[in-house]
Amino acid sequence: MPDFIYIKDKESRFLIANKHTADIMNAGSPDNIIGKSDFDFFPKKMAEKFYHDEQHIMQTKSPLINIQEEVLDQESKVITISTTKVPWFDNDGNILGIIGIGRNISKIKKTEKQLIKQAETLKEANSLLHEQNEKIQQQAEELAMQAVNFKELNRELKKINETKDKFISIIAHDLKNPFNAIINFSELLILKGDASIKPKYMGMIKIINSSSKMAYSLLENLLYWAKNQNASISFYPSQLNLTDLIKEVVDFHEVSAMLKNIIVMAESEPNLQIFADQNMVTTILRNLISNAIKFTPKNGKVKIVTTSDTAYAYINITDTGIGLSKEQMEKLFFSDKEITKGTSGESGTGFGLLLCYEFAQLNKGNITVKSNLEKGSTFILSLPLRSES
Repeated sequence: MPDFIYIKDKESRFLIANKHTADIMNAGSPDNIIGKSDFDFFPKKMAEKFYHDEQHIMQTKSPLINIQEEVLDQESKVITISTTKVPWFDNDGNILGIIGIGRNISKIKKTEKQLIKQAETLKEANSLLHEQNEKIQQQAEELAMQAVNFKELNRELKKINETKDKFISIIAHDLKNPFNAIINFSELLILKGDASIKPKYMGMIKIINSSSKMAYSLLENLLYWAKNQNASISFYPSQLNLTDLIKEVVDFHEVSAMLKNIIVMAESEPNLQIFADQNMVTTILRNLISNAIKFTPKNGKVKIVTTSDTAYAYINITDTGIGLSKEQMEKLFFSDKEITKGTSGESGTGFGLLLCYEFAQLNKGNITVKSNLEKGSTFILSLPLRSES
């Protein structure tokens, strides 16, 4: 039984005890406590209390019902016992001793204390809630007034946002066309120029072409980034010929590579198809190839190789440039990364790669990088071959 059960004689010595009583006294077996008293197992002060209580029961012939006593358990920890002790008589009504039964109620007492503490806490909380309710009511009135103001402010912000979108559309339309003209005519002069153009003028034309392309790239990145932040960018994925897209972007950067005497080689699987948004893929390739040329010293190489598996196409853009440190690679696709100049002083916006990464993710693809300082870098763009649906 889980209870402590025992019988003691008139001197409060144990006559009978169950195993649970022996266990709490660390006696091992009930036989080891027979003939002994509480003084043999408990501290003196505790044993004296038990003895006096039992002697009082025998003197008054009155039981003690469900009294709470503190006892040391086998680990010398104080536990609370609910004890009942009654006088034990013979057939003639003479006192022989006492019969006792006890139950460990430490967990119950602990729970009671917790409940009392919780009740006190709840009482305090209730008082605080009453105060808070008054404050909330006051705040609700203030919020109602603010809601009216916010509604008016929202109307004004909506007008401002519409004006901004219109402004971006104007920039896209009115600035891109002049850039295209400058880039195309300057490339025509470079590629078709004859001896009548003096070398110093040809150098200026090359600078105009290179600067125009960088400015055009900046303009496109800014426009795409602004639309992407406003969640208003158009996303129309379709089946695309990746080989043709790479060729178009490589041709676009032909003069930039030529100015630095960089060889750009493209080895692509013929008629490799992907499923993605054409404008976004073009923007990604333009930025990655432009960066490869920008960060490769003169007389270097840029190699573009495509491979594929059953689900994705992989575009590896490898350069013989200045490379990246481990620290630079860790924050490469974050907008707050520091801007690095190209090997010929070319400038950048600092968020071109961020835009590439976001566009790759939007198209269910990814961008990773491998690089070693002074040995070059390889950017790996993955894009799905077909629609998931």
